[in-house]
Amino acid sequence: MRKEMMMLLLLVMMVIGCSQQQSVDVQSAPVQQEIGKQEDQPKQEEAPATETAATLVEEPPAREALPPLKRELTAFELSLANQPIGKYAGENYDEQKINQELDKLPADLSADQYLQELLKLMGEDYRPYIVTFANFESSVEVDLARPTEDIMLPEDKRTHFALLIDASGSMKGKVGGKTKMAAAKEAIDQFAAMLPKNATISLRVYGHKGSGSDQDKALSCGSTEVFYSQAGYEAKAFGEALAKIEPAGWTPIAKALEAVKQDIPPNTTETIVYVVSDGIETCGGNAVEAAKMLGQSNIHTVVNIIGFDVDNDGQRMLKQVADAGKGVYITVQDEKALKQYLRGEYDKLKLAWYEWKEKGKAQALDMKEEKKKLANDTKDKIKVMVEEEKQRLLRAREYLKQRFNRKGGIMDTDTAIIDRKQQIWRYAVDVGNGLWRESVDSGNGQWREIIEEGNKGARDAIEKRDSQ
Repeated sequence: MRKEMMMLLLLVMMVIGCSQQQSVDVQSAPVQQEIGKQEDQPKQEEAPATETAATLVEEPPAREALPPLKRELTAFELSLANQPIGKYAGENYDEQKINQELDKLPADLSADQYLQELLKLMGEDYRPYIVTFANFESSVEVDLARPTEDIMLPEDKRTHFALLIDASGSMKGKVGGKTKMAAAKEAIDQFAAMLPKNATISLRVYGHKGSGSDQDKALSCGSTEVFYSQAGYEAKAFGEALAKIEPAGWTPIAKALEAVKQDIPPNTTETIVYVVSDGIETCGGNAVEAAKMLGQSNIHTVVNIIGFDVDNDGQRMLKQVADAGKGVYITVQDEKALKQYLRGEYDKLKLAWYEWKEKGKAQALDMKEEKKKLANDTKDKIKVMVEEEKQRLLRAREYLKQRFNRKGGIMDTDTAIIDRKQQIWRYAVDVGNGLWRESVDSGNGQWREIIEEGNKGARDAIEKRDSQ
């Protein structure tokens, strides 16, 4: 009996021990399973994010701000201008290095994402050409000083006109119904009015004191005086100066020529002397030597002699003076001839208009061609650049197609690449051709305006010459 009781107790203890072990296993299993899920869950969530971040192409640095522009950019131009420059764009292109970058890209990007990644590697820089188009000035405007009656000398040319009038008694003689002095004054006034407005002018009179008598010879031969001296012609002042001149005494041409040196302003580069006289030197001076000395000064000087109603002997002597002064001698026998000679300046004005017209036409043509070339060259450079960019993008796309076994978003990038090329190409053609046409129209218009204005200026000069 005792033996049976012990066996029964041992059996109960074994059953209890097995039950406790089973209870521990059942309670611990769910805990192990949950811990396993907690450990696996972060790994499954982090893996895709970590892989994507590691494989995308590094973002290029941000672009600098655009320079000041003459017109506002279109939305398309802004988009293109703000696009980062590809790491291997232009001369930096390296297909091997590009493929190494492409090997890092994942297979699950969209077509648009693939295009953006490719542009980070090969997108070209169109900004310089966009700026050229935005700042393009198609207007052709010729900047050429017009040879109006207010003729202006070049800034680096300082010319002085020295006008010398014979006021000897013989100028009281008449030609054509008026005194030679009156005719000379009128002609000289018209001549002075045509001189360049930024030239200096002096009006010197000689022989205007005393009389033609021997007792007044010393006074008259010593008389030479400036009645007008200033920059340009001022009608009132010049007219008042001429009004004071009255024919009186002898003819001191040499003394007047010697005095011209006093009339030349500082910094003058050339002096042109016009002597109006009806006779030869009568005061014993050496007019030939005086003219020669003027020509030998450090200022380029020429002496022109206008012989007004001079006899044959007088003409020969006055010509010698002009030759010594490296100028010309003109003989005029009456008022009409005197005016005709001085009106010859209108012929110069006419020729100046013709010359201005030809220079203006050439300048308008050159400007037009320059603008046409800039518009066309800019257009062509964009076309070449975008075509090369397209070919490079398509090569990279083909590489990825093979890598991904022609599956995924890379298969849909063809259209996007070609569309991009077509948009940029069309932009270049439309804007470039438009600016080219504007330049042509403006240049041709300016060319026609110059011809019309030049011809009109020449006609006006002829009419004014003939009306004198």
